[in-house]
Amino acid sequence: MWRLPAPLPHAIPFLSLCVAISLPLFDSPPCLFSSPQSDPPRQNLHSVLSKSVLTPPLRSPEATLHFSPNGKYLLLQDASGIAVLSTTPLAIVFYFASDDLYPAQFSADSEQLTAVSRSLSFVTWKLPGGTKVAAGDLLLHSDCLDGQLSPDAQYFACLTPDFKFSLVEISTQKSLFEDSINGPAHFSPGSVRSKTASSFMSFVSLDSDSAFSRPFGVIRTSNPRVSPGRSLSSSSIYFCADSKVLMVNLPRVGFGLDLTARKRFDVSDRFQKMKTGALALQGADRAVVIEEEKDKETKSSIISLKNGRVLASPHFTADRLRLASNPRYIILHTFESGRSGAGAFDLTESRLLDVPHNAGMDVFEDLMALYDGGGLVALYRVGDRELLSSLRVPLVALPVLSAASVSPGLEQLAISVGGEGALFQVSNGKRSSTFGKFTAANFSDQRNAILLQANSRHDPPRVLRVDVSNGETSPAWEIPKNVALHSNGPVLLEYSYKPEIITARWDFEVPEAQTPFRLRALDPASGKELWKRDFGANAPTPFADPQGDRLVLGWKAKSWDAKEAASRNPAVKLIYKNAKLTDQDSFFEALDVRTGKSLGGILVQVGSGPISFDSAFSVGDAMILVKDSVRISLFSLADSQLKAHLVGVSPSVSAESKLLALDLESGRLGIYDSNSGVKLQQFIFPDSIAYTRFSADGTRLFVLTQHQAAVILDVSKVRETRYEDTPAADKKN
Repeated sequence: MWRLPAPLPHAIPFLSLCVAISLPLFDSPPCLFSSPQSDPPRQNLHSVLSKSVLTPPLRSPEATLHFSPNGKYLLLQDASGIAVLSTTPLAIVFYFASDDLYPAQFSADSEQLTAVSRSLSFVTWKLPGGTKVAAGDLLLHSDCLDGQLSPDAQYFACLTPDFKFSLVEISTQKSLFEDSINGPAHFSPGSVRSKTASSFMSFVSLDSDSAFSRPFGVIRTSNPRVSPGRSLSSSSIYFCADSKVLMVNLPRVGFGLDLTARKRFDVSDRFQKMKTGALALQGADRAVVIEEEKDKETKSSIISLKNGRVLASPHFTADRLRLASNPRYIILHTFESGRSGAGAFDLTESRLLDVPHNAGMDVFEDLMALYDGGGLVALYRVGDRELLSSLRVPLVALPVLSAASVSPGLEQLAISVGGEGALFQVSNGKRSSTFGKFTAANFSDQRNAILLQANSRHDPPRVLRVDVSNGETSPAWEIPKNVALHSNGPVLLEYSYKPEIITARWDFEVPEAQTPFRLRALDPASGKELWKRDFGANAPTPFADPQGDRLVLGWKAKSWDAKEAASRNPAVKLIYKNAKLTDQDSFFEALDVRTGKSLGGILVQVGSGPISFDSAFSVGDAMILVKDSVRISLFSLADSQLKAHLVGVSPSVSAESKLLALDLESGRLGIYDSNSGVKLQQFIFPDSIAYTRFSADGTRLFVLTQHQAAVILDVSKVRETRYEDTPAADKKN
């Protein structure tokens, strides 16, 4: 079997040549790999019990690779950022670190590169130096459900939550074309349409894969919103290679747009049955497509855009298609057992190219570039197995974690990113086993871990039992159909949408509300039901905490259930009695996730209801709420009082030691008293922080950095030493 070159030993990535860049304003230059970092971060690390580097490091294999129009450059983009490589010689030009980009594009003359963020800021760099030549904000009225840059980087196409299509010119930031997307027929990602004729309601999933506390479930809303689940490769907007025509293809509605005339045209209804990504425009009048037959078998064709007539019938299978830089070839992407792969089909000779297994590839003229998913880029000639050159792209930032867990004694680490997950030994950083992406991990005992493996296009989600000593897996139990499982520390929460338990007519004047649902708490090892509860009208917003043993329910404060929960605590009951409640107020209730019993709650009279909060979790006497990603409010369950406002990201708390660890960004880690919010200690790492977790007894703290250094700190004596403030320039809270 033909394989890509064997990887060289991994260099220690703890000290990197660049750090992640704040993207929304694009106010920093890209990382240039040609020069070393001149000003390494100041360090203040002490009480270090152990330090290792994860080897090999975990990367996301979900990546796109394509040539510039003149073949002089390669663009590699994954969930952690974009890397631009020269092809002769094969070398890195620069890297821009960000986890929030739409697919970037070269200019038609290959002299520039443009990227657009999810917040709709853009930046254009001059190649090869990476000098910023333009930047700004696209003038759109709302976020995009879906967005794509044209192949020549002149236009940005956007589908908005209010079912409108907009085409914006990058150079002027002005809208060139706007049109409504046949609203009654349009189903946005994660939403459906209410059958009630008098009102429009969109149903949006709050689910997102995360290692941290997040809301989940399905909400009904009269103001459509962007679902938190996003993919680099999944889009319903398709441009032809010369950027003269685009097509929008959604369930039950599709249309084309002539960009030169700026006129919309109808396309065949045949496209509307195709899955996202299952077509590629071959020109202004035809597309290469994959269609799924009734028996789930797929059929490949080249069909007319306007009438759907079959023009050719090449034979290949794929889940997602992309036209190569050489339009003679179509790139075929497949997803099997949670892993992705790529191949190429010659449309002229109607045959598959002989290529080694890879995660992403492109072809320019007869030059073939392949990416192995682990950082290696290799160049070959089409039809020739002789390697021309290869290069390993340095590890710059850990992609967003879809799951993370550490064993109670901090011996084992399980982490997952888009497309891949792994188990590591913390003491030496050695990877012990590798898996497809998983969304939950639980160390059920010293020998076994339970993983919830994510579903793919062909495979349903699975619960696996893993022997941590050798990585051997076996099915743990079968997941019921039509449910979603969420990680909540020692249990898996089974969520199911339950329209039959609606007890009252919906109030369409309420702009957003949870739909009725059922929750079942399941033992991760056996699938045994621990408790269940149905929520009907006025259902709460549930917040799962993958790191803790409590579930938080965010109620509307005026609801009967919120008042009932508040009545169990005399202090909270008195607060309720004296408060002037509004429709925007919330009551956050903490439940023991193993038993479902209420442990108390807090009344919150800020925000716009529970759905407006990014995160809510409870540990010990503390209830922690997060808004706008960095605004953290610390409440006491005992008296429902606000104890502190903090600024940072990804807090973790120990019930035993009553300590709170908070990422203050730029490598700074603050340790606080979780009851009062008083700062006790600060550590400064030479790298940004990705994840923290306390040991079971709360005396040690595990820290994973963005460059995958695993550090264990002794925090048993942080109360005994007086914290000395850092200089004012370093303080953020």
